[in-house]
Amino acid sequence: MIVEFSVKNFRSIKDLQTISFVATGLKSPKEFPDIDQNNIAKDGDMRLLKTIGVYGANASGKSNIIRALEYFLQAITNEASSESNLSSLCDPFLYQENTIYTESFFQIVLFVNNKKYRYGFSVKRNSKISEKHDEKISKEIIVSEWLFGTKEKNMVEFFTRKGIDDVKKEKLPNNDKIPSLPYEHTLFLTHSAAFDREGDIASIINYIKNWTISNYTNGIESFRLNTLVLLEKENKKMDFLELLSSFNLQYNDIILERDTNKPEQNILPQDKIFMMKSYNNINNEAVEVKLNLSYNESSGTQKLFDLAGLLLRAFNLPIGGFVIIDEIDSNFHPSLLIKLIELFNDPLINKSKSQLLFTSHDTNLMSPSIMRRDQFYFTEKNEDNSTRLYSLADLKGIRNDADFAKQYLAGFYGALPVLENYSNENFLQND
Repeated sequence: MIVEFSVKNFRSIKDLQTISFVATGLKSPKEFPDIDQNNIAKDGDMRLLKTIGVYGANASGKSNIIRALEYFLQAITNEASSESNLSSLCDPFLYQENTIYTESFFQIVLFVNNKKYRYGFSVKRNSKISEKHDEKISKEIIVSEWLFGTKEKNMVEFFTRKGIDDVKKEKLPNNDKIPSLPYEHTLFLTHSAAFDREGDIASIINYIKNWTISNYTNGIESFRLNTLVLLEKENKKMDFLELLSSFNLQYNDIILERDTNKPEQNILPQDKIFMMKSYNNINNEAVEVKLNLSYNESSGTQKLFDLAGLLLRAFNLPIGGFVIIDEIDSNFHPSLLIKLIELFNDPLINKSKSQLLFTSHDTNLMSPSIMRRDQFYFTEKNEDNSTRLYSLADLKGIRNDADFAKQYLAGFYGALPVLENYSNENFLQND
C-alpha cells in the first residue's frame, strides 16, 4: 500500500509537497459511525486511507501531482537501457533562475509484504549535453538515489548513491551480485532488480509494476484491458454485469467481436463491443437489442465499462492495488461517482484494501457521510505561481461534521479560482 508521495521542483511545484495516505487521529461524527472503520485500512501497524481526492481551481497544480507520481512510477518500472527514460521527470519549476539544470526530487513511502520502504531520487538535465554531442553522454542524470527499509522493526539504509560512481550498497542483501552502474541516467533500483530477482528491491518493483495503474498518460481506455481479460479469460461476465447493474446499467450479455486478422490486438476498440439489452414490445414480448458501445451508449457508460473490470480486479487482488484517476468526475453523474467512492471504501467490497487517488471538481463527494477530512487535499497557486498542496485536516477550526462542500465553495478552504469582471467594450469599439 502507498503511505505517501513527495515531489519538489517539478512543473508548477516549486517547494516540497507531500500527499499522505496515513490516517490522522480525527474522529468522524457520531451520526456516521462506519466512516472511520470503512475508510481506513490497517496494514501492519499502519492506518492508511483507501481514498484521497485532490481539489482545486483549474491550473492550480492538481494534475501535476498526479503527473509527477505517474512519471515516477513509470521510471521505476521501465527496463534499464542505454537510452534515458527520465526526460518527463526533468521538467523543473520555470519561475526561477537557471531553471533548465536544476534538480527535481521524487520520493515514495510504501508498505509491501509487511515491510515499509522509503525510496527516492533526484534528477536533472545533463549540462554537458550543451557542450558535447556525444551519444554516450546521458541526457538526464541521477544526482542522488536512496532506499531505506524495515529491518527488525527499524528503518535502515539499504543503499545510497551520489552520481554514478559513489554507490554505497554494502547493506543491501545480495549486493555482491550487482555490477557497477552503466550510465548516469540508470536507476540503481532498476539496475539491481535485473541481477537480484528475489530480494527487497524486486518486491518493490513487482508491486509497482503489477499493482499500480493510472489513466493520466493513456486515458481511461488503458483500463479497458482489465475488463477484456475479466470477460474473456477469467469467465467473470456475470460478476461484471452485476457490477454494472449496481450503477443502474442493466444488460443481459456482452459480445466482443474481435478481428481475426488482428490477433495481437489486446485492447479492443469500443465499436467492437456490444451490450445486449431487452425490452417488451407492444405485445409484451421480450425483444433483445444489440447496442454498440461506441455509437449507442453514453460517454458515462463507455467510461464505466472501461473502469468496471479494473474495479473488480482491484477489489479482489491478493494484495492492495493502487489506482490513480485524474478528473474522475468527467462524464459521471454525481450519484454514480459517490457510489464508486463508496465501493472503494467498503471493506466488504474492496477486500484487497486497494487504494484510489483521484482529482475532481465534484463537491458532492465533500461530505462527512462519505469521506473524512484527511481524505480531501487542495491545491492552490502561491503569489510566485507555485503550487501549494494541503489537506483539509491541516486547517484549524474546521468541524468534522461540517458541510465541507458549502464551506469550500464559500472560500473557507482556499483553492478556488479568482474570477474578475470582463468588459466587451474594447472589442465592440475595435469592430
